[in-house]
This record gives sequence, structure tokens and C-alpha cells, in this order.
Amino acid sequence: MRYSRIAWALEEISGSPRGGKADRTSALLREAAEEPEMLCPVVRLLTGELWPRWEGREMGIGPETIAAALVDVCDIDLSIERQQKGDMGLVAEAALEHKGQSSLFGQPLDALAVYEDLRRISSFKGSDSDQRKTAVLRGLFLLASPEEGKFIARTALRSMQAGLGPRTMIEAISSALACDAQSLARAFGLMPDLGCIAEMARLGRLDEVFIQPNLPARLMIYSVRGDFFPGAYLPKFPGLRVQVHKAGETARIFSSQLRDISSSLSGLCQDVGRLNSDFVADALLIGFLSSHSPEGSAMNRICSGSEMLRYINRRRLARKSSIRPALLVYDLLAAEGKDICSLAYADRRQRMLRALGPPRSAPFYGISPAEQRHLKDIADLDDYLCLARREGASGLLARDCEGIYRPGELSERDFIIRAAHIISALVVGVEWITRKNGQVRARYLVALRQGEALVPVGRVWRTRSDCSFQPLSMAAASLNSQDDALGSSEHTRILLKIRIGGIEKAGPQWRIIEPVIEDYSLDSSIEDADELDRLNNICPK
Repeated sequence: MRYSRIAWALEEISGSPRGGKADRTSALLREAAEEPEMLCPVVRLLTGELWPRWEGREMGIGPETIAAALVDVCDIDLSIERQQKGDMGLVAEAALEHKGQSSLFGQPLDALAVYEDLRRISSFKGSDSDQRKTAVLRGLFLLASPEEGKFIARTALRSMQAGLGPRTMIEAISSALACDAQSLARAFGLMPDLGCIAEMARLGRLDEVFIQPNLPARLMIYSVRGDFFPGAYLPKFPGLRVQVHKAGETARIFSSQLRDISSSLSGLCQDVGRLNSDFVADALLIGFLSSHSPEGSAMNRICSGSEMLRYINRRRLARKSSIRPALLVYDLLAAEGKDICSLAYADRRQRMLRALGPPRSAPFYGISPAEQRHLKDIADLDDYLCLARREGASGLLARDCEGIYRPGELSERDFIIRAAHIISALVVGVEWITRKNGQVRARYLVALRQGEALVPVGRVWRTRSDCSFQPLSMAAASLNSQDDALGSSEHTRILLKIRIGGIEKAGPQWRIIEPVIEDYSLDSSIEDADELDRLNNICPK
């Protein structure tokens, strides 16, 4: 297949609506399927993903490398084109319109050759690697038409701008190969490589796709809800969601984006590698950081997700960090080489405990199952949420004991409950904001009681979508100034029931976090507001 067929298709796909993208892609894939060795390369050339993310390859080039490859091929000032167009694909297209005549009589570009040359670039290492990468690109541009050059440049930079995401590609593959889209989606969740999945579909072997060691699957997705069902609940801590693969004496850790981050966690991988059991786990990479309390005693806090991301990105320098990484396991996808996603969660949990032992108390090093409690009523939930927050958790993960694990899909009955608290606060000021659409919106300064005084704790403007807050806005409009709201203690006041995600404290001052108005009363007094001391029972974020 000539590469021009792919370039023409990408040009059409880029300008098509979503439904049209799938149809046009499907037509090209049907053509590619006539040459069996071409189906996987064509899928990868269309998406710009020339290899699975977990392979650890890097193209290692940027716009400057593309420009350097074009300089010897074209007769125009690239700096002007780059300034005017920005996108290097468009720059390459414009540059190749002015290609030297001697290069116009080469052989048509073969799609498989383009695919292999671009993949070859990622293998170049050493001091002369930049020159070798530039030489390969220069050779491709010499033979490319302007349109082909545009998409060669975009593929090299992994910026296709065609709108071909996994959902559209699965729809296109399903249509091209006359196979079930749901089966394709399931297989893609287990092995997130659309090129290989297309080839397995062509061979009629989608049912052979399963969890494999050192090949990361997509993680199951959890929605955030406020419901309560009697069942199993696990604390969710700040950190990075990862996938742990233990096989033999080695362990590898993959990010939620399927990238191998084991090199940044070599000590942790060695610790996991000493375990007897083989498994694939859905886990959280957390970090413990030692600090001192105001009283001078030693204490450990759990690092934020951004802190752990910086820790990973430091790679070898991470060894010098004071952060102590650990793995908290929430689920098991495979055990002893067998895919167990279709088992009930309760069964998977038991296998996890057999493989890892009982949950360990924080702070710990290595790997541990997450603690789990079975809650019967909403009071138990409130108590456990409060306890989890004191230990640094951001919420709870509710699990359906009979539920299966659905890689890459939204769980039907598992969900996350964010830690939240309801406070009663008085409005002590109103600020009117005009939004871009012209709508005027009120922002309320709210306060809690401290003796006979009112202490402001923050502003709130978000409201529940299922309630009418028009009477609240009308009442707020009658408060002509902050002084009106701060009148005498006998003054009729507006009381807000506010759901908050937490609090921050800077010295003596408090600030509520993620406030949402749940309800209100237009005829309240200062005694109806919560005491400021109530915030002492809410763990700071």
C-alpha cells in the first residue's frame, strides 16, 4: 500500500464529523486487510501510536529536528513558515511545495517503509543519534508529496490532529472486519494496542485476549457518587494509580497511562519481587514523608499526587528523595498466571490476601492490601469517612462484592464517595459577579460563630443543581452591603447549609474547600450557625 493512501485518508478524516471519521477509516482498513501484514501498521499510522506505550520507546525528536530535516530539502525560509503556521505538519506541507526538482522523480512512498523508518528512529542512541534521526526524516521528506510530508511530520511528533480516538477506531475496525464492537472494546481493555487488536480481530481470535504478565491492561473506571449501599468500603488516599505486575523474581510497575515507571521505583520493585506469588494488581502508589509536628514529635504524612508525580519524573534522583514510596493494592486482575477479572470481587479479594498477606499499618514500605470494612448503615459510613480523613484519605471506594473487574470500562456498582462535611454558616457578605454569558451570580461570604462574634471562613457560589435557589438570590439582593448582613445579633439572617470537601488553616485563619450550597434558610439567627471549633473536627487538606 502506498503511503499516499493513508495521507489522503487522514486529510479527509481530519475534516470529517465523528460519524464520518469512522466511515472513512473503515474504508481504508478494509483495503489494508487485503494485505494481512499491513493492517497493524496502518492502524498505528492512523493513530500516531507506532508502538504500545509500555514498550518504553521514545521518538526523541521535536520541531527543531523536523525543521533540520526540511532545510536541505526545500528552498524556502522555514522560520517564516514556522512563525505563520505554528503546526509543523503545515510547515512541512508548505516547505515541500518548494522542494528541489531533482527530488521529484523518486519512487512513491511505501506505507510499510514509512512505518518501519519512523519506528527505527526510536532505536537510535548515542552522540550521533540526532544526526541519524534527521537523516531518516530527510530521506522520507525527499520522496514525500506535500500532503504526505504533513502527516509524516505529525506522526513523528505524535500529534496527528485527526480526532481518531480509541472509540472511533474500535467503531471503524468493527465495521471494516465485520466483528462485534463490544468484543473489540473488551479486548482493547485487556490489551490496549489497537494495531494488535485489529490483527486479532482479522484472525477471529479476540476471545484469546486476556491479562498477560508485563503487558498492562486498562484500569477500571469509578464514578464519584454520594449513594450508600451496605457493603465493602476501602479508604482512597492521595497518590498515583498504577498497575503492578509480579512474575517470577521480577516486578514491573506501570502508570495509569500504561508507561513503565519501574526504573524510578527500583527498590520497590525489588521488594515486590521477593514475594512468592505471581499477580497483576490494581494499586495506588503512595508516599510517606517524615516531618515534625508543632510540638516537635515525629510524624508521617501521605504525599499528594503531584508530589508523587514529581518523584517519578526525577527517576534516578528519586533515590535521594526523603519520600518513602509504597504500594497500596485495591484489586487483583490476575493470580498465578490466570486472568481472574471475571471472578466476583470477594473472591479476588481473598486471593489478594493470600498473595500479599493482611493489610499493614501506615507508614510501611513495600506492598500491602488496602484496608477494607463492611458498613451496614449511613452512620457507619460517616464514622469511617471521618476516620479515613484523619488518616489522610480523600474518600472511600465502595465495592460490589459480586462485581467483576471491567478493564477500561466504567464499573456498574463500584464508586467513590468523596469525604464531605455539612456545616451551617451565616451569610455576612454578598458579591455580584457577571459571567461571560451575561448572567449575574452571587458569591456569598460566610462565617461561623466564635462566642458572640462571626468569623469569615470563605466564599461559596456553587449550588446543588436539583434545587431552586431563586428565593436565596432574591433575599441576597436585599442585602445592599456587607454591613446589612453584619447587622445586630437580632437581625434576620441567611443561613446556608454547605457541603465542604475539607478545610485549610493558615495560622489562626480557616478557609473552606470545595464548598457547595445544599440548602438555606432565610429566617435564621446567629445561634443557628455552627461554632468555629467545629472545624477542628475536620481534617485539614
